Amino acid sequence: MNENYITTHTENATDLYELRLNWLDETDIYSSAFEGVEDRLCADLYHCARALHLEEPDTVTAQTKSKKAPTKEPDCFIFLASHINSPQPATGAAGYKLAYQWLAQDAGKSAAAEAALCLYPEADNTRLLKLYDEQEVLRPALFRLFRKQMLSLPIAMVNSAATAETSADALKIEALRYAATNADIGMDVFRTHYLSLLSGKAQSDARIVEAAIWGGMLRSDPDATRAISVAISNTPVPKYRTTLLRLAALTGAAEYLPLLLHAAESDPATGYPLLVLYGQKSVMPELLKALEVAHTMEHAAAAFRQLTDQILPRIPRLTVVGEEEDDAEENAPQIPDIKAARAWWDKHQSNWKADERWLFGKPANTAHLVALIQKHAGRFGQDIMALLELSQKAPLNIPSEIWRARQQQLLADKMAAQPASKPVLSAKSHHA
Repeated sequence: MNENYITTHTENATDLYELRLNWLDETDIYSSAFEGVEDRLCADLYHCARALHLEEPDTVTAQTKSKKAPTKEPDCFIFLASHINSPQPATGAAGYKLAYQWLAQDAGKSAAAEAALCLYPEADNTRLLKLYDEQEVLRPALFRLFRKQMLSLPIAMVNSAATAETSADALKIEALRYAATNADIGMDVFRTHYLSLLSGKAQSDARIVEAAIWGGMLRSDPDATRAISVAISNTPVPKYRTTLLRLAALTGAAEYLPLLLHAAESDPATGYPLLVLYGQKSVMPELLKALEVAHTMEHAAAAFRQLTDQILPRIPRLTVVGEEEDDAEENAPQIPDIKAARAWWDKHQSNWKADERWLFGKPANTAHLVALIQKHAGRFGQDIMALLELSQKAPLNIPSEIWRARQQQLLADKMAAQPASKPVLSAKSHHA
């Protein structure tokens, strides 16, 4: 096969994989664009797989020991996915073997192995479960992979990993995240980790608490909602505090609005998306105030759009005393039009019920949330999926990391199996 042809597909696949990684963590990405990237990546992987000419499975391992062995995550992913997806059974089997070995390697190789095994899970999971039994250090990563592959596990195995005193914190975190997705697992495994907060006991790892509270919220446990404020006050690390504030926003409970407003003032880039997720009518007057403040107006305008589906027009910013004016009108600084925002609010606020969550100009009922999931990817898409799960009062078990085509098919199948209508998602739905 022409070497340039192979190189072109490999380079394209590498670039597309990096883009997909970045977009998974973007605030908001159009789903159509995301799916386009994944489709093109799969096409390139198809050609890469068929460009392999390996006579012996051991060649796969031999290549990883050569000077050309991949080390960066995108290169490692292309290498593994190409071998796993090979039309030659022996090459595919060797690719799986190497992927399982790389799960125990450095961050680049282990992340690539997870991604490859998520895209192309092995039909027989015997080796994966054997690996869990034999290599304790891999158990957190394997539970994460079990969740991404939607692999069914014995409930006793999950409960033990999530609650046993001998379990490492990293294992508890991943086991709880897995458990949260399994509708057959009840509340007890989660309550173990957050009831102690309500009685004033010391908090464990904030990531354990966050995973446990989310599992309780999906099962409509009012104690889970009440534990959020205690967990937030006990968590000084900004990154972990933000994940707990996200749970507060998902509840839509009035008691959490001051905390969310403080977060928006302190860190607008992180805080305003949380106000969108909160989605209650009480947010709108605060957004109007923020549109008048220089360091928050752009973030508030973005939040205004996601809540109302209205893009605010831009108007020239008034110059201040001592500032030079730009003679070219097109180069003049512009700001969101606060008058347009007020006009929309004056016209539509009577349509917005006090306890009702809105997104993109409509009440967040099941049909609207499903439609939004079909349009949005990135973190916003993940947040909408979380809202949909809360509206169903049960986990949907659709991992955010799986590929969009698979995610959309799973969502369509699950919604087809649901009753025809669900109530609008409101603060009262998740707060006792």
